[in-house]
Order: sequence, then C-alpha cells, then structure tokens
Amino acid sequence: MRVAAPMVNIRALVRATATAVVFGGLTGCLDLKAIPDACSVSVAPATLSIPVNSTSAIVGTAFDCSGNSIRNKRISFSSSNTAVATVTTEGNVIAVSVGGATISAVANGKSASVAVTVTPETAANVTVTPSTLTLRRTNTRQLTATARNNQNVIITGRTFRWASSNSSVVSVDQNGLLTALTAGTVVISAEADQNSGSASVTVTEIPIGSCSLAPAASKLTVSQNVQPAITLRDTANNVISSLGRSIAWTSDNEITATVTASGLVTARKAGTARITASPVENTQASCTATVEVVDARIVSAVISPKPSTLRLGVARQFGVTLTDSAGGAIPSGRTVTWRSVTPSTVTISANGLATGLALGAARIAVNAEGAVDTVSFTITRIPVATVRLSPLSSSIVQGGTVQLNATVEDSTGTTVTDRVVEWTSSDPTRASVSGTGLVTTTAPGTVTITAVSETRSGTAQVTVQPVPVDTIIASDYTVLLSAISKSFSIQLRDAAGNQLFSRSVAITSSQPDVATGIANANATLVTVSASKAGTTVLTLRALNSNGQPEGKTTNVTVTISP
Repeated sequence: MRVAAPMVNIRALVRATATAVVFGGLTGCLDLKAIPDACSVSVAPATLSIPVNSTSAIVGTAFDCSGNSIRNKRISFSSSNTAVATVTTEGNVIAVSVGGATISAVANGKSASVAVTVTPETAANVTVTPSTLTLRRTNTRQLTATARNNQNVIITGRTFRWASSNSSVVSVDQNGLLTALTAGTVVISAEADQNSGSASVTVTEIPIGSCSLAPAASKLTVSQNVQPAITLRDTANNVISSLGRSIAWTSDNEITATVTASGLVTARKAGTARITASPVENTQASCTATVEVVDARIVSAVISPKPSTLRLGVARQFGVTLTDSAGGAIPSGRTVTWRSVTPSTVTISANGLATGLALGAARIAVNAEGAVDTVSFTITRIPVATVRLSPLSSSIVQGGTVQLNATVEDSTGTTVTDRVVEWTSSDPTRASVSGTGLVTTTAPGTVTITAVSETRSGTAQVTVQPVPVDTIIASDYTVLLSAISKSFSIQLRDAAGNQLFSRSVAITSSQPDVATGIANANATLVTVSASKAGTTVLTLRALNSNGQPEGKTTNVTVTISP
C-alpha cells in the first residue's frame, strides 16, 4: 500500500505534466514534486469564543514527518456539536447557539482541535415598554425590556440589569417590577451589554377623601400637652398613610390651647378650644378635636434659693416653684403669699424680696393655695471689700509721731465704722503703731504700716528721718600745728543739746594748699593734714541723709609753723 499510493500519485503527476505542457502558455511551470502524507496537524487559534450569529475563521496546517508544513494539503473540518457551532470546508466557524463545541481539523488521519465557546449575542440597543407611565403611590407595574442586535433582530433569553434614578420614589426589582413609594418623577433603566433603554415614571399621591383625630376630646391641666393622631382615608374610605402629607393645624382659642405645625397641643389657660387639622391638598376633608383645659392643683411649693446667710441691709429675691400631683411644674400666675416668721430680723415683700433688718437668725415662709414651704438663714454683716489708709506715705523725724486713719468699705462700697481694725508694723524697732493707728518712730529707715479688717488690708509707708544736727562744737577753735598732722575732737548736737553720732560732716579749707581736714565716721574727731606753713580756716558743716547741709557752721583756725 505504501508503494502503490505513490505510484498512483506519479501517474497523476505525469498526466498533469502532459496537460501542463499542452497548456503551458496558460498555466506556466508546474511543480512536478508529489504532495506527501501528513504526519501531524495543528490548528490556530487553540481556543475560540464568539457570540451567537457571528463567524470566525480558523486555520489548519499539515506537517510532514520532518516537521515541514505541507502546501496545498487538503484539511477537513468538522464540529462536535453542530447545534452550537458549525464549520465550513474553508474553516469558517459559525456560532449557532450558546454553549461549547469542538472543531476538528483532519488530514491523512491526523487531527487537531479548537475548543469553541459560543456566548450570548451582544445587544446593539435596548428598549423599555412602556416608555412613559403614571402611577399612584403604592401601585405596582411590570415593565418589559427588549434587546436587539445590529440587524434590529430581537435577542431572546437576555437578562437585564434594572435600576431606578431615585429608589425612594420608585423601586424596581431585577425582573422590571415597579413599586411607587412617594410622589415624584424618576427614570427606570434596563441595561444589557453596556447598552440601556429607559422609561419615565411619574408617581402621584393618593387623593385624600376624609380624616379623623384621636382622641376626639381631651381634658388637660395647664401646661400639659397632647398629640392627636390623624387618620387619613381615600375617597373609597380606605386608610392611607399620612407620611409626606402636609397638614395645617389650627386652634380656635389660642389663649386656652395652642397647637404646633406638627399637631402638638399645649394647654395655656382654663377654658375650651377646638383643634382643626386640614389636609393642604384638600381642605374640605378637615377634622376636629375638642380640648378642655383646667388649672392644675398645687401640691408642692419650694422656695429657692435656700441660702445659709443674708447680708444685713442687702435685699435678696426669693422665688417659689409650684408642682402638681403628677410632679409637673405649674406655670406662673397662681396666687402665692409671702411672710416673715422673724419680722425683727428680716422683712419680705409680696413678691418675695427679703431684706435683713438686724443680725441674727431669720426665717421666711410662702403659702400657695395651701402648699407651704419655709427657709431659715442668718443675717450677717456685709463683708469688708476695701481698707484704705491715709496718708499713704509720711516722712517723720526720728522720735516723732504720725496718726494714720483707716477707711473701711463693704462690698457695696459703703463706708462702715463697726468693724475691727488691727494695726501692724513691718519693723517695730524703727516705728511702732498703736491700736488706733498712731505711729511712733524710734530709728531712721522706712517702715510699712498695715491695717487689716476681716480678710482685707491696706498699707501706708512711713519714712523716719534722722534728728537734724543743729551745731558742731570743737574742742579747740585755734589749732597750732608744727607736725604733719594733728587731730581735735568735735561734738554734733541737736537743738536740744543731745549729741549725735554717725553723721556726715563736710570740711572745707580756706587755704587748702596750707592744710585740709577730714572727720571720722562717728563724727567725733577731725584730723588736720598740713602741707606748708601758713594759716587757714576750716569750716565744718553737717550733711543730712540726702547730702544737703544742715545746722550751723563752725570755723576752726589752723596755723602751720615752719
């Protein structure tokens, strides 16, 4: 068989060659080489995915045993499932329905295959039916979506993704079923293969036919509240939701009872009021409820504040809180009576303003329609706020006195004289102070005097000046000097003749080139220093703490011998 087959091919080749010679002018040169058998076959691509009604070509190639491709080799194509995909003799695969098939390429018993997956047909456009509609709230409606291909042929079995532009107005499930939720307009879309169609949906409210309030009658005490519940019905007397419906609430007697925009009724004063609820969209469907208001019974009266003390002469306002049997606060306007239980120490006005009259224990009471409360406290002085001394500063000669005065003011700015004042000195060795503020000086320096009353204090500065020098007495008024230096004693005395020490003494010489003098620190000795023979006059003068001359001058004549 392996020999016969090539022989047949050769004979065919000879006949073809002869024919080619005869018709050489038309066909040109013909390859006289025989077509070998296939040892293997390949097909490309290895896998293929195409949508229904689409085509795609595959290429089969035969190879000889040396691995060379065989030209002009006939390849036969076949499909494992022609219901899903068929194939032409040229290798064009045609997608028939969704699924999978295997396309085989065969040559000389050798084969290769391609796995073909047929996907749903791609939609070129989507339409939604109906495209516009109007629903009343709570209604449902089924929409239908249709997909078409590029030839405008309907694609069956397609799944759509449904969406609402505002799901709070209209919701849609994935089967296209609409539910109207609130009044408004939305767009419903159905999408397939990135193409979508839409429908416009308008939702209107269910018309109101009537309404009712519950409770239809209420009895309230002043300041109590009630919220009537409104029930709406449509024209068929079916109960409908009041959510989103505008209701106008009014009271025909706002002195007795008021009503808010949400229908909350508040009792204001004893009497009767009628509350009306009117649907804005249909005011003819209004409904009413009656409210009777009565005064609450007072069961408790509580005074506030409850201080432990009250300042003498300073008025204090007291209030009272009234409550009913349910613990609710009773608004103002009820009659209350104030009185002082201790009129000798405190008085109180008809509106609760109390004023302390005298120091000691005090008590006030209130009566409100039989409910009584009392509060006790102590009348005390108004505390000291400021202590001021005068004069604020003083300069006194040592041994002198100065009277300081303390002005005490309470927290209201009133000067008080019934408070204890304690006096102290920052340095009693220089200046002491009595219990009345009299300062007595004993030594030079600056002292702070403090006056304390209760917790407040004031201060003043006292500067003690040394006793001024009046005269300087020298032991010798004529000094004869033959040596380089010589000393003589002096005494500084005040106007009373008392000797003073440790003062500054200024000494000037009429002839400083002849002799000069200097006093020691205790101001008890002057040392004369001679420079040349001659006579000079030394002038002695005391200086105060500011370096200024004080007292009388003293002259001493000094003669220097050669």
